Amino acid sequence: MNAHVLSVIEAYIGHQTYGYLMRDYFQQVDSCPVDFYWFNEDRELHTRILNRLLSYYSSNRWIQQHNIDLFLFRYQIGLAYMVRRLVIRKLAQGDYSALHFHTQPLAFLCLDVMRTVPTIVSLDRTIAQVAQERTRPPFSWTFQPNIYLEQKVFAAAQQIVSFSDAARRSVIDDYGIRPEKVITVYPGVDSDQILPAEQNANPERSLCNILFIGGDFERKGGYDVLDVFLKQFANRAKLHLVTPASIPGFSNGALGDDCTNIHPSAHPNVHLYPTITAYTPDWLTLYQLADLFVMPTYSEPFGWVFIEAMAAGLPIIATRHNAIPEIVIEGETGFLIEPGDRTALADRIEHLLEHPDLRREMGAKGRRVAQQKFNHRTHFEHLKRLFTTAMEAPTLKPSPAKAAPP
Repeated sequence: MNAHVLSVIEAYIGHQTYGYLMRDYFQQVDSCPVDFYWFNEDRELHTRILNRLLSYYSSNRWIQQHNIDLFLFRYQIGLAYMVRRLVIRKLAQGDYSALHFHTQPLAFLCLDVMRTVPTIVSLDRTIAQVAQERTRPPFSWTFQPNIYLEQKVFAAAQQIVSFSDAARRSVIDDYGIRPEKVITVYPGVDSDQILPAEQNANPERSLCNILFIGGDFERKGGYDVLDVFLKQFANRAKLHLVTPASIPGFSNGALGDDCTNIHPSAHPNVHLYPTITAYTPDWLTLYQLADLFVMPTYSEPFGWVFIEAMAAGLPIIATRHNAIPEIVIEGETGFLIEPGDRTALADRIEHLLEHPDLRREMGAKGRRVAQQKFNHRTHFEHLKRLFTTAMEAPTLKPSPAKAAPP
């Protein structure tokens, strides 16, 4: 088969991890050739300038909270323009019988192409979900331009792959898409690389290691974790914070007991790691040393870190939000609390610190769930079948003249 799939992927945090795993998988599959590109590859100078202008972020917190300046729309249009330029160039250069976009905003300006080339769209959440999370009803209009274009993308797609049932229901209910067109295929992690933490546990260690991983420290509940830890657990455990955020009072940490703190208010049992990325040796080591994983997020598209922590055999404390209850089984692989409930957060941490057998039991079940339900090979095998079906569908490839960039 000479035809290929052209896949364009976001390159932010969890999406980047997904893209790397996807590339690794399809490099070993000869029957379904896929050419992968990050959304921002081969950027032209004018697209860089346009994207910078469209990405202006107001410093006013009230404007940020209510999206009054339509930041999300401007930002996504900038990404979509870069992607359109990329897609048109690649279609003119290669023999592509199908397209894949991860995620849907990347396709906002490729609707004409999607009508001629069978397209698979994968997503972790919809903007309708974002609007419900972030905005009070009087300001929901600020997300309508995004939702309007999302509906167009969903309608033009041949198949929509949702990472969760929560996102699937939103595509169907909020956008009027036929249920048979939208399928839930849970993404996965490489559990061969992430070994169970208990395999290398040190039984003589006196302090438990609590692990938090989150890029947006405030949104992910990082300050809740830090406040509870300093007030109740600072002398009974160690807290490891993997985040690029600048946290007042704390300097960079190191893997082990040699954390150097430069501020008098910093606690020696709090370790900060601002540069560690997924699947690197330091990242894997942190999971190996951890005893429990905590991220009481206020907003989460899916929750990659939870399935990674489960693969590492860690019990989890998370929030009842979006897709997380589909990942963490309350009372079996971890505990779910309400966002912002620091009393419940402290209670669950206390319970897990006091019951090491429960930690091991929850962690072991979590790893089994990760291997069975959140297996990256199972996910990509399903995606491969969708790609193959799309490539076999009739394709009316647009000429460069008809699909000229706007």
